Amino acid sequence: MHHALFLPEIASNIFEFLNPFLSEPTASHERDRLCLQDIATVARTCHALSGPALDVLWDTQLCLGPLLMCMSPSVVEVSNRNESGERRNIQLIEDPLLSDWSQMLPYARRIKRLGPPPVDEYRWRLQTFSIPSYIVNWLISTYPVQDFLPRLTHISCYELERSVEDIAHISFAPLSGSNLTSFDFTPTFDAEEGGWPLLSTLVDDLPQLKVIRLTVNVSPDNKHMLYSGAIAPMSLFNDLDSLDLTINGRVAEGSGLAGLQIFPRLRKLKLSSHISFTLGFLTALQSAVLHTLSLTISGNSSTVIQRLDRLQLFPSLRHLAISSDFRFMMSLINAVQSSALDSLSLTIVHADNSQIIMGALTTLISSKRGWESSMRTLTINRSGSNLLVDEYSGHGHPYFLPVEDLLAFSHLQHLTLDRLVISLNNALCTKLATGWPHLVEFYFNPTSARRRASATVDLNSLVTFTKYCPKLSRLQLGIPWNMTELPVLDDETLAILSSRPTRSACMRISVDGFSSLADPKAVAQFLATVFPRREIKIVLAAPVCLKYAKKPPSGWYEVVGWLRRTQASSLEIGR
Repeated sequence: MHHALFLPEIASNIFEFLNPFLSEPTASHERDRLCLQDIATVARTCHALSGPALDVLWDTQLCLGPLLMCMSPSVVEVSNRNESGERRNIQLIEDPLLSDWSQMLPYARRIKRLGPPPVDEYRWRLQTFSIPSYIVNWLISTYPVQDFLPRLTHISCYELERSVEDIAHISFAPLSGSNLTSFDFTPTFDAEEGGWPLLSTLVDDLPQLKVIRLTVNVSPDNKHMLYSGAIAPMSLFNDLDSLDLTINGRVAEGSGLAGLQIFPRLRKLKLSSHISFTLGFLTALQSAVLHTLSLTISGNSSTVIQRLDRLQLFPSLRHLAISSDFRFMMSLINAVQSSALDSLSLTIVHADNSQIIMGALTTLISSKRGWESSMRTLTINRSGSNLLVDEYSGHGHPYFLPVEDLLAFSHLQHLTLDRLVISLNNALCTKLATGWPHLVEFYFNPTSARRRASATVDLNSLVTFTKYCPKLSRLQLGIPWNMTELPVLDDETLAILSSRPTRSACMRISVDGFSSLADPKAVAQFLATVFPRREIKIVLAAPVCLKYAKKPPSGWYEVVGWLRRTQASSLEIGR
């Protein structure tokens, strides 16, 4: 065995990559076939690998069922609830002894998360259990939690509720002295108490929480109790650092949170709700350290937009993402007082097509003080799958984006423009490339280019961006690759490209998976000239080409094959 594997940090990184529940190779278009039994096998190979492998194996558990099954069958009884065995019942036959407890201890100490795995598509592979609440209470209260679950930092109450027969009878108080800081839950409304009692319980039992992900389902029966029964108790977490809040349903009109000041230390907020709730919540939010704000807003803003225009919000904001109608988006950007915004992501859900909206949007963000020098990442797109189709798609179209207006942000590194009307040509690409010398990624949806506006770019634009943007590692412009004659690089360009460091980042070039290549070998030689000694990854921007086309685009396979003779190269499916 290689000596490097004796270093726990290296072994852990390898096992985390191999574990399908913690990570998934993004470059692969085949499903990861590894399973937890493979990691368990590694854990039994030798003492040096056992610790790191067990750490990864027990890192994330849906519930406490696998831990209980570590005890002797004379103590724990496991039976199937149904014939398919989808959910298994766990019961204690007799009171466990200290020796029975010690069988769980080596594994309990490795658990970090109780909830779904980070790679959610593999959730179906995990076994689920039904556990009485008295067993859970016994498990977390009998042994000092600092020693029993020292690494536990996150609990998903949704998964816990599915496995526990009555979660209302669980006391989380023993976990108050643990390292638990993150909680994900969807509380159930209690009509008798007129609220969501789990919220009040958590405030008392787990005051140390820093990260909360909360989903509240509002119905006509309880919408008048949302503020007093849910938001008010939650606001008692004064030290909350991050909040992911989803309010499903329309909230009753009224004073709401008027006069309240909530979450003074909140740094990250992700909010999904109707606009009638959003406005009151943002008004009450008094954090002077808010760093990241992500909003997904439903509803029409025409009736409340004037109240938002009067606000001055979030002077410390660095990252802003908005998915809403155009009116709300413009008003919120206008209200934001930050002068050092690092990233801005805008998804336009709805706009009045009689307005020239994109010009107004670029004018507004360009006028924000300090943004021209601080902005590093900019994303502008439209939601929905149906693009408007009309005869005229030039400068007078509502979604026409004058992309040259974005040159005000001279320090841009990542730029994504999707489902917009943009006219590109080689001359404009030269202007953009020279204006954004720090560009790392430029993604422009080629579908909108063909359908919505004229795009007369060719491979010369690829050379231009590569020449003037030395850090560029991803490019999609809708460039046609079926050219019979490839550009010939001049001596100055060749000298610039050949002087680049040989260890530059991998270059990802997005291409149309359906485009045919006249001469794959010539294309490979051209790419090797533009990116000498650099790894090149060809990204097929149309995933359907391999799934449904009778004849796969073999030309790009040939290009990769030729490239591999001189440098690293691969083919990837995806955006």
